[in-house]
Amino acid sequence: MSEPIKAGDVCEVVSGAFEEKGPNVGKQVTVVSLRGEHSLYGRIWQCSGPDLITEYGAVGNVADFAANWLRKIPPDQLTKKTETKNELTV
Repeated sequence: MSEPIKAGDVCEVVSGAFEEKGPNVGKQVTVVSLRGEHSLYGRIWQCSGPDLITEYGAVGNVADFAANWLRKIPPDQLTKKTETKNELTV
């Protein structure tokens, strides 16, 4: 079983308020803080990342996501992505 999401984790957005058709699906975000518990969606995390769109249509660098809308990216996979990106830009 994987470790639960916590502040500082890097995650991929896999769903949202508009389910799999949401504008943030596929984006990479960093978990900032726990916002609280929602009666329907459960634990809500505030996350940061480029060009995030809220359910109200606002565009910015911070948005809230239910825990089950996020897939935690293991640190070892994150390192591999960074190394590959650096190799391509050289």
